[in-house]
Amino acid sequence: MALSLVAGGCAPIDLGVFSPQPKALSRVVPEPPGAACARGGQAVRTGLDVNGDDTLGDDEVTSTEYLCAGTVLVRTETLAPGDACPTGGQVTKAGQDLDGDGVLADAEVTRELTACTRVAPVLTRLRPVSWTPSCSSGATMLEAGEDVDGNGALNDAEVQASYGFCMVDSTRVRSAVHPEPAGGRCGQAGARVDAWPDMNDDGQRQPDTEPLTTLTVCQPTRVHDGDYLVGSAADLAALQGVTRVDGDLVITSETLDVLGLPELIVVMGVVRVTNSPRLAHVSLPHLRFARSVELQQNPALETVSIGRTGGPPVFVDEDVVVDGAPKLASLEGLTPLNPRRHLRVLNLPQLQTLSFPHITHLSLNLTVQGNDALRSMSLPNLVFATTVWVTHNAALESLSGLATLQSADQLLIGALPALTSLSGLDGLTFLRELIVAECAGLKAVTIPHLTRVEQLGIQDNPSLESVSGMPRLQVSWLMRLSGNAVLHELKDLSSISAMHTLDISRNPALKDLSALGRLVRLEQLGVYQNILLEDLSGLAGLREVASLTVAHNPALRNLGMEALVSTTEFFDVRSNPLLPTCQAQRLADRVHTGAPPSRIIDDNDDQATCLNP
Repeated sequence: MALSLVAGGCAPIDLGVFSPQPKALSRVVPEPPGAACARGGQAVRTGLDVNGDDTLGDDEVTSTEYLCAGTVLVRTETLAPGDACPTGGQVTKAGQDLDGDGVLADAEVTRELTACTRVAPVLTRLRPVSWTPSCSSGATMLEAGEDVDGNGALNDAEVQASYGFCMVDSTRVRSAVHPEPAGGRCGQAGARVDAWPDMNDDGQRQPDTEPLTTLTVCQPTRVHDGDYLVGSAADLAALQGVTRVDGDLVITSETLDVLGLPELIVVMGVVRVTNSPRLAHVSLPHLRFARSVELQQNPALETVSIGRTGGPPVFVDEDVVVDGAPKLASLEGLTPLNPRRHLRVLNLPQLQTLSFPHITHLSLNLTVQGNDALRSMSLPNLVFATTVWVTHNAALESLSGLATLQSADQLLIGALPALTSLSGLDGLTFLRELIVAECAGLKAVTIPHLTRVEQLGIQDNPSLESVSGMPRLQVSWLMRLSGNAVLHELKDLSSISAMHTLDISRNPALKDLSALGRLVRLEQLGVYQNILLEDLSGLAGLREVASLTVAHNPALRNLGMEALVSTTEFFDVRSNPLLPTCQAQRLADRVHTGAPPSRIIDDNDDQATCLNP
């Protein structure tokens, strides 16, 4: 069944399967020596699987790329200072050794890249953090790097090294920058930052009690200005040695098996690895900053590593997206990533766990969806995200990985058949919208510290028995309990006093509404198709309702609601076969002030009598 929900009064959110589109396929076949490849090689044919047989037929081929035999060679040339590079640089040329002579001839060059050398002052900065891999509580983070943009301040994109001083105030951290000679920590010339905690505030380091920490900043920075597309081994070879790309880095290749860029530190644009059918391994071990990181539709991808696991965070200014990698079983190599806007992990059928320990806030979305083997997730420091969608993860048993989440605009928990409780959400205090839907194994909805929700939807959970244990919860706009086949207990909801809409429908085991007895005012009340519900006396405190609808409740015998004093817009009581018609009429006479057409009493028990009041 497709999961379709109406959220926030807008169009339905459809998390079902979209209409299938023809898949992109490729086929690699031997290419004999000839016009395309003088020494032979491979032909990579691509196209769309129009007939849906999972095979790329000759009539479906739309393009052919040739990978000719020959070793990829690289040649570098020093670039003197000039218009292209004011402080000099180098030109890297790459191509295949077609004639096999071991020398890259001009005619064999297929990719040329200019990288300008930038030598900039080394700066440091201090900032407080709530957590680091080595500090379980507060720390002061020392960060160092080159001021590449020359603005006099160290930006996130310029940070090359960092260290967290656990439980040390920033006023106590001392540091000094020193030159690092060629052949030292960097291999080439660079700088080092010596730092220590000055615990006695005397300005001098005490070796026995104030340990020295050294950060290394390698210089010079080699910058490629502009976007860079990697489609072949020659393209990748030309990029070796570049430390910074001032643009997007896009990898889309029919032929690459391995992507490794060990010297790359900064990508000012997006790192996008997409639609590479043979790519199995990605390694960017020294990356420290990117605007976004996107890995999408890479069917052979088995391992990916960005940054250093257990090391400092990799700042990602916007998004991290991992989608459509059926062989990828682990995201351990992505744990350093710290996106600020989106984190999306989708359609990874082999993934069992995910962990992103550095994330504290997401200005937009956290989406974990369609990961069939995912059993647990860990975001141990996430405090806020605008929306959190955890849906269609068939094996996910617990939400304990969200234990520190305090608030969100929308939390959607849907189609999680292995989930039995919401016990991992104990830190939540505020949500604009909470939707819990189509969780086949869910037994109870309890979020003990939740105090305020604008919209609450609990619907179509076939094993749900109880909604309880939320004594401080207030709902301001909508509360919908719908389609929960065995829901029989509402309990400890005593702070709910007023809202716009209460919808209780299609709950065949629900008999008692007394947990909502302190509810005083509603704009809309709808009670539909609750098979065992015999009376509404549990709504004992309800005084004002603008529109009231009670319909298709086969066991309903008594409206109750003795405290009700007014319905102003709509009074509709119909198709309740055991409810005396006279009782509905008497209540309408007493409370309804709307025009006659807004009063509908029909198809109830016309034969029953009512005692005189």
